[in-house]
Amino acid sequence: MSERDYEAVYASMAPLFDSLWLKKCGFANEFRNEWRRLLRASARDPRPYPSKDEAAVLPVAHSYQGTELTFHFDQLKLWDWYVRDGKETARRVFLSKDIKRTAEGTLEFHDSECTYDSGAEEPAVPERGKEIFVCALPGSPPTLRVVYGNRRVEGGFTGLRKNRLPFYLVQTDFVPAFLCDSFEVCAYLFWMDCCIMGENCVKVGEKDLKPLLHIFRPSSMLTVKGLL
Repeated sequence: MSERDYEAVYASMAPLFDSLWLKKCGFANEFRNEWRRLLRASARDPRPYPSKDEAAVLPVAHSYQGTELTFHFDQLKLWDWYVRDGKETARRVFLSKDIKRTAEGTLEFHDSECTYDSGAEEPAVPERGKEIFVCALPGSPPTLRVVYGNRRVEGGFTGLRKNRLPFYLVQTDFVPAFLCDSFEVCAYLFWMDCCIMGENCVKVGEKDLKPLLHIFRPSSMLTVKGLL
């Protein structure tokens, strides 16, 4: 995606800065200023995080509050991290879960629907294997999307577990590690911060709410990527 496209995406995000949940917040100006600075800079000059193989990049279109953006997931990096995560005492990035198939044929995990593309071209995903990786995309509740192993989904409901499918859920904090440029990283985390604010601004006091937001965390994917 070109810089010009990203600047248009950034402009379409503007109404979020006037959301009611933000107007009632004591640190609203700090939130606006920090996120505007990061989003504007990355829209004008996105920093690429290229894959070792462009064919291993899976595009995933997403819409949040009227703004559309295609995220690009590096499937080679997903697999590499999955292997390394499995060597730890306990997994902390890829969490083993089960997804349910309803009578209507939709896939659900708690309150979220999971979508996949059975026709996705995934040359980086071997034909043999059962691993399916799923990421949460911004929303209330979040949308779940298969980002590795799309073609494995339909054949995964077999035997005694014909209504449940094992998969690995990527911890939300780590999802930006697999995106392909700095604007996608910023947009993803900005939208996630908006979700956190919208859902918790009434239930959680500002003192406890602020540390939950990626823009204010001393360590987040924004700092890991050198964007803050």
